[in-house]
Amino acid sequence: MELLEKLLKSKNLQVALDFIDLKNAEEIAKQSIEAGADILEVGTPLIKSYGIQGIRRIREIAKERIVLADTKTADAGDVEAEIVHLGGGNIMTVLGIMDDATIESAVKKAHEYGILVQADLINVKDILKRAEEIKRLGVDIIGLHVGLDVQKKRGITISDLKNEIKKVSELGVIVSVAGGLNKNNIVDIIDLPINIYVVGGAITRAKNPLEEAKQIVKIIKG
Repeated sequence: MELLEKLLKSKNLQVALDFIDLKNAEEIAKQSIEAGADILEVGTPLIKSYGIQGIRRIREIAKERIVLADTKTADAGDVEAEIVHLGGGNIMTVLGIMDDATIESAVKKAHEYGILVQADLINVKDILKRAEEIKRLGVDIIGLHVGLDVQKKRGITISDLKNEIKKVSELGVIVSVAGGLNKNNIVDIIDLPINIYVVGGAITRAKNPLEEAKQIVKIIKG
């Protein structure tokens, strides 16, 4: 799969459009594209607010860029793969903590459509063990993710998972990292074997999102 090879061989910025309002998402999406972002993420709040139409609108703005639909699929994997397909997405996400049957269902249907599947390991206790299991199920991308609530309560960011990032990358999968990333702490993990750096609030809530995104692209692309 061409997209799979491209992501494996590169470092990419993914901008998480975690908005409830579509107009806000559209504006940041346009600025992110102008800044050189590689992937536009239709955030879970946006999907819950606008569904397939939300994915389609970001698809229109993205043009040839990659669109990830952060479905965080927990059941009915094949149905949610269909939703992402109808919206024009290139990547969907499943929760790595869910049953293997759900992940297998998503992978089977998504691959029929040429869609990649990312397993989000948010709240998974044994990251490496689950990553190994998930790879065998055919998942394309492993997402190491420290959730917002955990960041707030425990003060942990993705930078605290350096060892896990290295070990997961040895499985030969695309590695995506998310959780409190900004231009300051991305520098700390830029030399790690990471393919996708997911940035949300550091760009979407910045005074100048365009300039912030440009600076982060510069760091990632070296």
